[in-house]
Amino acid sequence: MVRLHEKTESDAVEALKRAAMKLFAERGVDGVTVREIAAAAGQRNHGAVGYHFGSKADLIRTLIVDGAKLINDRRNAALDALEASGAPLTLEDVVGIMVYPSVDITPDGEEECYNRFIVLFAMTHRALFMEALGGRWNTGFKRCLDHLRAFMGHLPRARQTERIVFLESYLGSVLAAREARLADTSRAHPTWSRPAMLAHLVGTMVAIVRAP
Repeated sequence: MVRLHEKTESDAVEALKRAAMKLFAERGVDGVTVREIAAAAGQRNHGAVGYHFGSKADLIRTLIVDGAKLINDRRNAALDALEASGAPLTLEDVVGIMVYPSVDITPDGEEECYNRFIVLFAMTHRALFMEALGGRWNTGFKRCLDHLRAFMGHLPRARQTERIVFLESYLGSVLAAREARLADTSRAHPTWSRPAMLAHLVGTMVAIVRAP
């Protein structure tokens, strides 16, 4: 049986993480104070971030790992299932496993913020981002890249690496833009809200791989 105190603490932690993610996605980590995070989470104690996480940096690491681990688990599970099936992996399969596990990673009814947060953070604090991943929470992505190289045998190794950099940047920027548009509820966004939009993203990434 969960004690009331434990449940209250757990609720406070989740509220702080949700508030921080949204603020970081909108303004970047350097544009947000711990007092603002506490206020947005409905915490009267302005030291709530320090109390529950130790520091703002520790909160950022927690957010990175929470999302990265979920996405990584999804990617690895999908790759394991495809490889175990014995059927040959298609390029569309591999690219789909890069795309689909990165969406709908928050509970129903909550705003998607993770891709915006990650894109902004990785652009401005790349070393800290890679440190937080620690080589542990991007194994599924690396497996996808290994498969992609097999589909790029028509390119020299250096050109393959460039193409992978393009794909990574393209994927992050499109998913971040999608989140930002869907978060704006003041008007309809028919392009970004279409279910087929993600399939179109997969198709355009496939075209990047196959380009001469």
